[in-house]
Amino acid sequence: MPIQFLDPTLIENPYPHYETWRNEHPIWFDEPTQSYILSRHDDVNAVLKDAKTYSSSAMGQNGDSRPLPLLTDDPPRHTQLRGLVNKAFTSRIMKNMEADIAGIAEELLAQISPNAHVDIAQQLTIPLPVAVISRMMGIPEERSDDFKRWSDALTGTLAGVPIEEIQKDVGEMAEFFQSLIPERRKHPGDDLVSGVVNAQIDGERLSDADIVGFNILLLIAGNETTTNLLGNLLNVLAERPDLWATLKQQPNLIEASIEETLRYDSPVQFLMRTPNEPLEFYGQEIKVGETVTVVTGSANRDERFYDKPKDFRLDRNKNRHHAFGYGIHFCIGAPLARLEAKIAMQALTARFSGCERANGQDQRVSSHLLRGFEHLWLQFDG
Repeated sequence: MPIQFLDPTLIENPYPHYETWRNEHPIWFDEPTQSYILSRHDDVNAVLKDAKTYSSSAMGQNGDSRPLPLLTDDPPRHTQLRGLVNKAFTSRIMKNMEADIAGIAEELLAQISPNAHVDIAQQLTIPLPVAVISRMMGIPEERSDDFKRWSDALTGTLAGVPIEEIQKDVGEMAEFFQSLIPERRKHPGDDLVSGVVNAQIDGERLSDADIVGFNILLLIAGNETTTNLLGNLLNVLAERPDLWATLKQQPNLIEASIEETLRYDSPVQFLMRTPNEPLEFYGQEIKVGETVTVVTGSANRDERFYDKPKDFRLDRNKNRHHAFGYGIHFCIGAPLARLEAKIAMQALTARFSGCERANGQDQRVSSHLLRGFEHLWLQFDG
């Protein structure tokens, strides 16, 4: 039988296990999570693209059991709510954010000395997206530490923290966003929170619960994915000085390096769905209401779909990965994550000639769902 889906040993390197699952156990039942596990590319794709057959109700329960809008909603409600959120990440808004993101990145990089041993997670990959999403939401940047703590509590990345403390943090986050509603109704600004507070569907405003849930979702979407994407990319570059040299000489390839990182070491490793009708995979029947977990991190390395999937390549011409999901639930923060990673890498490669390992204890995020670094020690050559 396969190793348990949430076995702690998978956090450091799950990919050999994924390969075994794909080749020997294309579907299997994990007792602790009470879920059927699918890990092949075509199966993951089939589930994610079929929102009619597969409900998202299994996803998105936060620490105090309030469901998050969009993550847990199905059409037609999902369609209405998604239209509101899409306005937050339009190409025009992303274009307008470029100068702000570049400015924040430069401020953070100015504190990194050449040839110094740096925990790049703490000095760049974590604070950059938190500062950016704080600015977009119109939240004072001095609350950045709270934002990160709340986000970690919600996504389950706080190792060894009692559930009571996590619930306290999530409740504190909800209270904070609840407290903003009267102010942003009375004095709306040009920020995301004001947009959600004053949005209407069919002539009616959102409920306070939906507004709070939306803001929590925006915080997560604009935070965790970028942090993990940047950390995972820098982790690869530390092992491949040839890639750093290539990106420095050909900055037009930075976007390719981002897409390959999303495939090769995905910031989000799996998603969960619940079938609305009886199904069968490889002779295994799945009943209505049972849980199906699709391992996107495995699908992105499926040798049936990708040529040499274990290789990190900038010239990969078929890179239709599932790092941001697929279909109607495609990650709302994807454009922002890509933009922040691109700007950060442009600044890094322009400033430094190389990147290598440094003395320090690297630490992966303590999560099976999210894959990234809490601590990543690097040295950047002048």
